[in-house]
Amino acid sequence: MNKPLLIFLGVFALALIAASQIFFIVDQREQAIVLQLGQPVGDVNGPGLHLKIPVVQTVQYFDKRILSVDPPPAQVVISSVDIGPPEPAENEEEDEGQSSIANVTGEPIILDTFARYKIVDPLQFLKTLRTITAANSRLENILNDATRAELGKTSLQQLLSPARTQVMRDIQSRVNRATEADRLGIEIVDVRIVRADLTAELRTSTVRRMQSELKERATETRAKGEERALEIRSTAEKERTVLIAEAQRDSSIIKGEGDKEAIRIYADAFNKDKEFYSFIRSMEAYRNTLADPNTRLILSPDSEFFKHFDEQ
Repeated sequence: MNKPLLIFLGVFALALIAASQIFFIVDQREQAIVLQLGQPVGDVNGPGLHLKIPVVQTVQYFDKRILSVDPPPAQVVISSVDIGPPEPAENEEEDEGQSSIANVTGEPIILDTFARYKIVDPLQFLKTLRTITAANSRLENILNDATRAELGKTSLQQLLSPARTQVMRDIQSRVNRATEADRLGIEIVDVRIVRADLTAELRTSTVRRMQSELKERATETRAKGEERALEIRSTAEKERTVLIAEAQRDSSIIKGEGDKEAIRIYADAFNKDKEFYSFIRSMEAYRNTLADPNTRLILSPDSEFFKHFDEQ
């Protein structure tokens, strides 16, 4: 290999080394801080190729994307535990969405949360936290404290309803206030509650309490039903008695009018032909009396009852 080529390669290598010491590249997913003898002298505001002083200055890179912190599930004390079907309203109908039958105050639950954050001030982040690991550890503590403080005034019923969204927003606001107060250079962009479960002891006691109160409500409902049934039966019996009395009254009136009409007809017939009337009445008496073959009459032969038999 000739000497000029070696010189060229040597110069090219030195140029590459010098360029690597002078220039540095910032990816669009990153943000960087320039350090001079370990002290920050400025931050890089955009991606691309940038300059630095060789040897004296170094570059510290930070992720520009949204990062996550996911603390392990923890036991927190919630304001109240409201579980079970709603109480009946005053009109004895079920009013869904009202108070529930189990209400336990100041009981612990198992809560699983996570948060999303981004580094908004790399210089401040470098001064206070320096690494993502330290940031995650610090944020876990802040998130846990904010969650406990917020859930201390929140019920489980709220966590299991659309109000859960507002609870998460309140936790996020509380965490952001804490990070701003500590000047950490980060911003919380989202906080989520993944899971909210009762502890095993509370779940058992709550189920027992629900069963007891449901039995009590069932007994009360049956008693009210029986009372209502008695009222209905009493009303029906009263109406039945009134209807029968009115029917008997109307029947007596109609029967009286019929008897009156019959007497009038009989009187008219008697006045027209007394002998024929007497004969008809006797025939009716014979038919009513002798209709049963087992009937026996012991009468005198000259009895008035047999007067028409002599005529025949």
